[in-house]
Amino acid sequence: MPISIAGRITLNLVAAIVVTILTVAIAVWWMAQAQNEQAQINTRTMVTGGIVAMEDNVKAFANDYAWWEAGYNAYVAHDEAWVDANFGSGIKDTQISDILVIISPEGEIPYAWAIDNDRGAPRDIFSPEIRAKIKLLAVGMPVENEAARAAYFRVGDSILLIAVARIAPVSRASEVDPATLPFLVQGVYLNHSRLHELGRQFLIEDLSLNLEATDHAIQSGFPPIKDFDGNLIGAFVWSPPTPGYAVLRSVFLPIALGVLVFCIIAMATVLRARRLALSQGKSEKLAINAARRDSLTDLINRFGFNEFSEARAFADACSRGEAAIIYLDVNGFKSVNDSIGHQGGDELVKRLAERLAIVMPPDATFARVGGDEFAVALVGSTASQAAAGIASAMVHMLDQSFGVGGFQFQVTAAVGYAVSDGPEASPAELLRRADLAMYHAKNSAERDAVQYHPGMETGALHKKRLSVALRSALESGELSVVYQPIARANDLAIVSVEALVRWDSHEFGRVSPADFIPVAEETGLIHDIGKFVFQRACEDMADWPGIKVSINVSPAQLREPNFANDLAAIARRHAVVPNRFKLELTEGLLVRNPTIAKRKLARLKSMGFGLSLDDFGTGFSSIGYVRQFPFDWLKIDKSFVAELGTNPTANALIQSMIALGDALDIAVVAEGIETAEQLKLLRLLQCEYVQGFYLSKPIAAAEVTALFDRLGEGRRIQTAMAETARTAERMS
Repeated sequence: MPISIAGRITLNLVAAIVVTILTVAIAVWWMAQAQNEQAQINTRTMVTGGIVAMEDNVKAFANDYAWWEAGYNAYVAHDEAWVDANFGSGIKDTQISDILVIISPEGEIPYAWAIDNDRGAPRDIFSPEIRAKIKLLAVGMPVENEAARAAYFRVGDSILLIAVARIAPVSRASEVDPATLPFLVQGVYLNHSRLHELGRQFLIEDLSLNLEATDHAIQSGFPPIKDFDGNLIGAFVWSPPTPGYAVLRSVFLPIALGVLVFCIIAMATVLRARRLALSQGKSEKLAINAARRDSLTDLINRFGFNEFSEARAFADACSRGEAAIIYLDVNGFKSVNDSIGHQGGDELVKRLAERLAIVMPPDATFARVGGDEFAVALVGSTASQAAAGIASAMVHMLDQSFGVGGFQFQVTAAVGYAVSDGPEASPAELLRRADLAMYHAKNSAERDAVQYHPGMETGALHKKRLSVALRSALESGELSVVYQPIARANDLAIVSVEALVRWDSHEFGRVSPADFIPVAEETGLIHDIGKFVFQRACEDMADWPGIKVSINVSPAQLREPNFANDLAAIARRHAVVPNRFKLELTEGLLVRNPTIAKRKLARLKSMGFGLSLDDFGTGFSSIGYVRQFPFDWLKIDKSFVAELGTNPTANALIQSMIALGDALDIAVVAEGIETAEQLKLLRLLQCEYVQGFYLSKPIAAAEVTALFDRLGEGRRIQTAMAETARTAERMS
């Protein structure tokens, strides 16, 4: 009998139901298995990390106790009381480990401590065979801090994790023979409580040891434990998590309600599972994207950029010479945050990113790798040729100022780039070269992008050594302060002195300020150097009543929020009134951040400090700044003075500067006077004050005091300065 239409429909429906049930069952089972496998992988990764951390803790303890000058001396002196009171405290008091043993170079155990001896006394556990293996473990171990090594070995029905380090004299570590140094061995038993505590960190309740572990257990993913000889002595084991089975139980429960109800619930479950899967996938995608992108600019971040640069495709492009990297660092960004807050700074960063993105080719990888740092990676046959143009365009995209929060900011940047030149230029090397080129541009105040070249390497290494030595110089007293007098032009009476910092390095000899001041500004040491000079000036000027002292101020110092308060505090501590100081500033800070500079200078002025504009005439808009800012002094740059009498233009320019100072009621100082003819011409031009080697070289504070005593109350220095000038000429 032919099957009716109703039968066919029913059969189709039944078949559809059966197929649906089987499909859902298989899909759910597969999802559960996948979830179980992923959970097991995650758990294995976490446990492995926890084991490494446990080993690091053991090694850290051994490092702390072994790298100890007093401990080594006590051991050599056989001071048992000291050794027991100090080394033994690691066991008796802190109980940070179970066993602490000191083994002599000959393999003897003069000292040993343990919390308890349930598994045997330390001297029994560390048998001659074990001691020999410990000695082999230490072969090649450097005599330095953080050099401890870890190992496992079987002790009865337990496993002991040890860390071995040499007990070394810190001050003479490089001079001693490692073979003569004793070993410090610190160990912990992998007991139930310790493993339970480790497992709880990862929601594992049954982390334990399998002392009968086989290769099959290791192949199953459990971390192995091997002894000195690489023999398998156990494994860390636990019950693999099975979160997927819980899902299975919740899905198959509705089957009991009947096929129809099951199908409806199954359909709802499938739809719900699909929605959950889509939601989870979207969440994971968002999480991955968030981990690799900068939330402020929506560019990729440092992690994403490093991930891109470490990819195989970029490495291949580097080896073919078809890759380039550009680094950009914004100059003076901290001052923006100081003036308009971090919210305004964030707005400026977004504007920067939008403007820089305009010059990026479609295939460029553009990233924000720091607060005020950006990076670009280029790949392709034209990458090397395109890098120079893009880098230059990035610099010039910042020529126009930015309006943020009602303020205008003129932002500049240091840009460096490097292009791959063959197989030796790995991605990491290309990143390093671009970074080095950027720092070269920053330190050289380059207005355009700088390409890496091998000649930068020596300078970078020297600068690194210089920065390390400069930090030490501040602590060891290598820095000193000298003073150069500033006198009235008409009668050469001293009115003030300029404080100048000098560095006589034990390593480099006399280092020019032109070399170490930029390094100090880059490393932040300029703040400590500035305080040192100001404090020394306060101490010295106590013997010079009525004399003012000029102090040079770096733009980096002025950007420090507490700069003015720090100066005022030092002056109060030495009972010196601020109006005896003139703070000399260059025009660079005023050009880059006029709004911030105006506020900072007004603050210093209100405290009583005098202000002087240094190197006047060498900037772009000096006259405009003289009118805007509350300067008391102008210092005509020595480059103009050097051409006096030989260049009519220089004469006219200096006369104009003096006239400008008279018109604005600002005192004018001409610096760099080296000849009697220059002094004579400056007097004819009615320059008010002069300074230079012809009058006096920079001299120590004691010489300044002696000069004042010799010249008497009037402090006339014509004869003394002429004598000093002649001496300087003979020395040169």
